[in-house]
Amino acid sequence: MTNLTKRIAVAAVGIPLAVGVVYLGGWFFSGAIMLIALQALREFYHLAESKHASPNQSVGLVWLLILLLEVGLHTIGEGDWGILGVATVVSLLLMAGTILTLSFELFRARENAILNTSLTAFGVLYIGLCMSPLIVLRNVSRSDLQGAWGDAGAALVLTLFVSVWLADTGAYFVGLSIGKHKLFPRVSPKKSWEGAIGGLVFSTLAFWGMSMWLLPGVSPITAIICGIAVGIVGPIGDLAESLLKRDAVVKDSSGILPGHGGLFDRFDSMLFAAPVVFLILYADKVAEILGLK
Repeated sequence: MTNLTKRIAVAAVGIPLAVGVVYLGGWFFSGAIMLIALQALREFYHLAESKHASPNQSVGLVWLLILLLEVGLHTIGEGDWGILGVATVVSLLLMAGTILTLSFELFRARENAILNTSLTAFGVLYIGLCMSPLIVLRNVSRSDLQGAWGDAGAALVLTLFVSVWLADTGAYFVGLSIGKHKLFPRVSPKKSWEGAIGGLVFSTLAFWGMSMWLLPGVSPITAIICGIAVGIVGPIGDLAESLLKRDAVVKDSSGILPGHGGLFDRFDSMLFAAPVVFLILYADKVAEILGLK
């Protein structure tokens, strides 16, 4: 079985499953995001161990789980009102987690304490904070972001997923067909500018098309901006994870998904795309929280 055949087979099972979980929402969706994030963090820590570091996996995984649980508690059933609560709780958890990470390191008797504690915290920041907007977006209460499919933010999250998926698919096939100019050969030799542009076009059309179909309250301009953002930051997220894997001298973060690698591999683009789309859609509220409005 070729690698492409494996990718298609996994996608044939994974995409309907993902759509179903998005539709169910609530703790079904939030629980799925937590499980994905926990596995992605384990894979990140595995990469770190190849650099002779010993991140505190137990502390990091518990810290991540509590962080995402709190995000769910402050958004499921509370929608947009819970965003300020989320910001407050996340800040407190980051402070508490940092203190606990350093405190536990005192008793581990491991070398490279600076590296260990830094990577423990960075993994939670990278994966936990960047996955949490998905839970918030799925539970929106703003009428303009609630579409014609499912409840609350189901249509919005599905639109984001489809945009990321098609950006990846478009970049792969356009790059395979006509890719000649290397995008970032030091990190990912196979990626091309042609593929990146193809992915950008696909992501923009996907976000715009899905919004026109399922999100009538979202303006075409906003949908296009979100699609462009996904097409730009998604590949950067992919390249960022490729940089980490290249440093760790591994091809995939794990072999949990045949043909695709690990969950960290599959969600590397989403880790950048979800926060940026959140910031675009909630620019006014974020500015208010930051005291800029």
